[in-house]
Amino acid sequence: MSTARSPLRKLKAEADNIAARLKALARGEVDVSDPAGKVAAARAKESITFGVVMDDKILKIEMPWATIRELSEAGISAWILKHMREQRDVVH
Repeated sequence: MSTARSPLRKLKAEADNIAARLKALARGEVDVSDPAGKVAAARAKESITFGVVMDDKILKIEMPWATIRELSEAGISAWILKHMREQRDVVH
């Protein structure tokens, strides 16, 4: 587990893993058994909601499938990493 103040390399590795799984899921490369059909149901919706569990917080993230397909793994990883490190984009 990690916190927002964990070493950047550890947080990046976790974000890279999540991004790789999201891209694989978007491509239909599901590597888990899905007897209840939850993965298939998630792919049928416009967006996916997933959680990132850390020692100091739990992130609930919703991403549209269109965004996942549009961004590279590195782009998704960077976006997740910003949330893990509590860095937000300033909106004026």
